[in-house]
Amino acid sequence: MYGKVALGSPRDPERVLVALPPVTGGTGHYAAAVTSGDVYTHGHHATVVNQHAQRTAEDCAAFARHVIEPDARILDVGCGPASITVGLARWASRGHVTGIEVGDDILATAKATVAEAEVGNVTLDKESVYELPYDDGSFDVAYAHQVLQHLSDPVAAIREMARVVRAGGWVAVRDSDYSTMRGYPASEGITRWRQVYRQVCRHNGAEPDAGRHLFSWFCRAGLAQVQMSASVWQFFTPTSRRNWGYSWAERSLKSSFAAQAVEYGYATAAELDDIAAAWRAWADTDDGYFHFIHSEALAQVA
Repeated sequence: MYGKVALGSPRDPERVLVALPPVTGGTGHYAAAVTSGDVYTHGHHATVVNQHAQRTAEDCAAFARHVIEPDARILDVGCGPASITVGLARWASRGHVTGIEVGDDILATAKATVAEAEVGNVTLDKESVYELPYDDGSFDVAYAHQVLQHLSDPVAAIREMARVVRAGGWVAVRDSDYSTMRGYPASEGITRWRQVYRQVCRHNGAEPDAGRHLFSWFCRAGLAQVQMSASVWQFFTPTSRRNWGYSWAERSLKSSFAAQAVEYGYATAAELDDIAAAWRAWADTDDGYFHFIHSEALAQVA
């Protein structure tokens, strides 16, 4: 699905959409993020989980690949449907990966992914990133992908991730920046979507433009010598464009984001219909293009 490239690279991989059942979970009216208190803006509707299930370690953890040894002990924070988790487990074939989530149903989906992948070195736990039950120095690498953008206290999360990593180990985080989600041709509906999404996310106490904040958050968490990199997801082939556009059309109508947007007063149901139509129109445009930036932070624990 994703045309993921490092800045300046010409690669354009695609994958097939994975069909998964809808899942729910978390506490309160909406699904939690990777803590029991924060609200997960996306929620776990099937349209969300399907999109996330297409992510791989090769796509999403390449920036940290060189620090993952075959015998590494890895913590995967907010593992979601575990499509990245199984890739990490294959990289650490003589090690072990522990994935954490707070929702029972998404953990059930993750367990099914792990079972289907036939990797035997993965454990899945129901835990909060703010209060990890693991001893200091339990892991060689603590990794999180698209997680901090949903947290009300990302600095505390980074600090806790660093606590459970041994001296000389690594904290690796990748997050996107919604302000960079732009495309061609210009679309009032997609511009409106970006505005509403950022409003909903901030209403939930989180930061939709998390990528640009990673360096500061790592420094505030007490991690020195932070290595920063960036990469881009691009959507311009017919398959990738329609996959992304149709997915967001459905998510703008059926996901927790849609329900929150209406409940919080940032959009009406009619506006969401218009946003969904705009996504479908863009997806069907022969020369349509869309991209956004991921920032990647990698720091060694002293």
